Amino acid sequence: MIDFRGYTRKAIQEDMLGQVPDNLDKRQGSMIQTAIGPVAWYLEGTYMILDQIQTNSNPQTAVGEALDLITITRGISRNAARAAVRKGTFNVPIPSGSQFKTINGAASLIFISGDAVTNESSEGNYVYLLTCATPGSAGNSYTGAILPITTVSGLTSASIGAIKTAGTDEETDESLRSRYFASFDVASFGGNISAYRNTILAIDGVGAVQVYPTWNGGGTVLCSILGSDFKPAIPATIQEVQNIICPSEDGGSTPSPNGYGMAPIGAAVTITTGTELTLDITCDIQFQSGIQNGPEVYQEQIKEHIQDYINEVMADWGAPLKSQKIEYSVVIYISRIIYSILQIAEIVNVSNVQINGSGNDVVLTETSALQQVPVLGTVVINGE
Repeated sequence: MIDFRGYTRKAIQEDMLGQVPDNLDKRQGSMIQTAIGPVAWYLEGTYMILDQIQTNSNPQTAVGEALDLITITRGISRNAARAAVRKGTFNVPIPSGSQFKTINGAASLIFISGDAVTNESSEGNYVYLLTCATPGSAGNSYTGAILPITTVSGLTSASIGAIKTAGTDEETDESLRSRYFASFDVASFGGNISAYRNTILAIDGVGAVQVYPTWNGGGTVLCSILGSDFKPAIPATIQEVQNIICPSEDGGSTPSPNGYGMAPIGAAVTITTGTELTLDITCDIQFQSGIQNGPEVYQEQIKEHIQDYINEVMADWGAPLKSQKIEYSVVIYISRIIYSILQIAEIVNVSNVQINGSGNDVVLTETSALQQVPVLGTVVINGE
């Protein structure tokens, strides 16, 4: 790539003046210097535009809409933000389209009521699906009481709870760029591992996938997926992916190898999801001198930092090891938990960290028989 950083107005002007014979007046304020100045300024702007064009025409450096225009040439579009769908519980039936607001200050969100969940409802305990008006992961966080914006007769109790469909943020440039480059590893109709990965990851609601070829004999493929929140996928997502990749025949439950989906003829592809492994963590923490009730005050912040580390691990859950065999590795390291907690300025030391009663790193099982997903459980802090 061409480095345009040296093409400044000053450098251009000096270069142009250098081409003028020395027997002519080219001092500051001279006619020649005055005439060259605006041209140098204009050329600097031109080089800035050329630098921007160069950056946005290269898939390794393009961002935003420029990257979208590049990836679409491979049939790859940026995954849009998706609104969270939650379950709300009310003491009376709620009209469809009613609006409710979470009670969390500046971060409050509006949810709109939809279909009733009849199999979970009872007299005085009516459950409805609530869709967040703001697309993105923000709609996943809040749990608790909600306030009605729309007047509902007889309403005295309203709360929001379980997530039915997790909200997801718009796909980042780096994620889109990664999928774009990965698409060059796919052989058309080849059914190779990269083809399965890219096809499944392009399906809305899928965040990661592990692919296990010949898991149950020749012609069989197992694809274990996670939802876009990197947790075990819900049944509806599993079924959607199954129908796209390798549906059953005549309404049966066994994937058909006859090529009715994206999978090539002869491949029977089973779609499944991971199994949660709860991580209960205990640790001793020393706080800065003068901090009172440290464990209680910093409990949630410590838990958030540990969760951020687990999220980093889960980002690579579906990335196979670089070897001849198809293997996956997911490890939760004690040292990384300590490091994540120490990012809190008021904490000076972390010791005696245990996960599920053990002081050892947790190596999760990632095989065709079992694909484990780390989920943070309780965090018990012994503090000074």
